[in-house]
Amino acid sequence: MLATVVFIAVINGTMINVALPYIGDDFGVTEGVYGWIVTGYVVAFGVFNAINGRLADILGVRRLYLAAISVLGVASLVIAVSPTIEIIIAIRVLQGAGAAGLPVMGTIIISRLIPARNRGAAMGVIMSTVGFAASLGPFFGGAIVQFFDWRVVFALVGIVLLAIPAVIRILPKSLDDVGGRSFDTVGALLMGVGVALLIYGFNVVQDAGFGRWFLGTTGAGVAFLIAFALWIRRVDDPFAAPEMFQNTRYVSTLAQAFAANGARFGTVVLIPIFLKEVNQVQAIWAGVVLFPGALAIGFLSRRAGDIADRIGPLKPVAIGTAILLAGNLTTTYFAGGNVWGVTVGMTLVGLGYAFVQPPLLSTASQVLSDRDTSGGMGIFMLVLFVGGATGVAIAVTVAELQPEHVSSWLGLPVASPRYSNAAFVLACLGCVGVGMLPFLPNAPLQEDDGDQ
Repeated sequence: MLATVVFIAVINGTMINVALPYIGDDFGVTEGVYGWIVTGYVVAFGVFNAINGRLADILGVRRLYLAAISVLGVASLVIAVSPTIEIIIAIRVLQGAGAAGLPVMGTIIISRLIPARNRGAAMGVIMSTVGFAASLGPFFGGAIVQFFDWRVVFALVGIVLLAIPAVIRILPKSLDDVGGRSFDTVGALLMGVGVALLIYGFNVVQDAGFGRWFLGTTGAGVAFLIAFALWIRRVDDPFAAPEMFQNTRYVSTLAQAFAANGARFGTVVLIPIFLKEVNQVQAIWAGVVLFPGALAIGFLSRRAGDIADRIGPLKPVAIGTAILLAGNLTTTYFAGGNVWGVTVGMTLVGLGYAFVQPPLLSTASQVLSDRDTSGGMGIFMLVLFVGGATGVAIAVTVAELQPEHVSSWLGLPVASPRYSNAAFVLACLGCVGVGMLPFLPNAPLQEDDGDQ
């Protein structure tokens, strides 16, 4: 049930991209306007990942989960019948805030209901769903737009409302037990504005390059996050406990999740672009190229989580990181050329990702104290999302800012050097995870590890 809801939430965010030009044509607006359908959703989704995690300690996990489903479903149906582009953009922001609660609440529910010895496998189910949905989104979106209408894309997401009776029946009311904690509004605003500015900066750099807008936006975002770091050390019940960021094992999982998500999602967005521009492949077939990697994530993530439960997270994450890098380098070699080679590269990327993220997610849920788990998982999902946004921004920016006749930085005889170079930069981003491996536990985590 959790996996099904997460699947709908994530695929909602990815299959819309294919429909954007058609929405622009219907309303007679430019890319600068209809692009906010994605930008507004992305900013709200990113910020509210962490906010929903913190609110779980105050309002209750079950209540927030039901609210998130309701907001996602109702907003989708409203967008499907919206008469103006302005209404669509506004509702998409609300939809992003609601959808952000689903992956976060899903991981919190697992951390509260599933014993530590089985948690990796359960987290693997969630991560396999996230990866599977993200990869299938462009394929489904392309098919729906090609054979039906862009409004059908949104209308179909409304079926998530059918999950509400099952959630009410299955999830125990004990998930709504709260400990009387307060909400740090100032901390939430500092963090939210900082992250929103950074995410917006990623969108700016894709259109305008590394100019004043990018430097000003990201600089302001960093300033707000520094103020956030200083603020949480001054209050009794902060938005995020400072002790979390002194936990080496937790911080290492954040860094690795950021790098792996950036390396993967950067290529997931980059590949349809060069398949269309260089290989003249239609959108629906670009989804076919990504499909084997999505299958690898769907079928192997739970297995990877189960292995991490038995032997510890270090070995599966190390193996997955190596395979992920091999996939990015394979894509670097074939970018713009042999489509089958690109398919092999993305299959390796999916395979590696399947062995990286579930153990990291399980580790993050176990190395924190019970008091900090909800907020910590919200921060983890936020970092995961920002990592993906960073990878996309890097990939698109590197590809767009290079001249058409640039040479391969690695001296490879590739068909499209600028896209090959962009894929290589993503491989370098993935190397961040290699440096974090020594900090991961090399043995199964115990139930009380988070309190030590």
